[in-house]
Amino acid sequence: MARDCAGVIPEFGRIPDVTRIFGLKRGFIYGLIGEGTIKSVNLRKPGARTGCRLIHLQSVRAFLHAQMEARS
Repeated sequence: MARDCAGVIPEFGRIPDVTRIFGLKRGFIYGLIGEGTIKSVNLRKPGARTGCRLIHLQSVRAFLHAQMEARS
């Protein structure tokens, strides 16, 4: 049976989702991933050249809340 998922908050999202939800640009997001500030995982099959990068959205929220606290 299909359910209405309109009120569900996702735990992971792709780069365009993070851009749409939080307004952060792709390069900035990759910089935060490189610093270890936000969490992500790259899913790909063994031997594959490309994959799908998923961003942990709660880590992005935590980063933004920390920035707000540091500024006030």
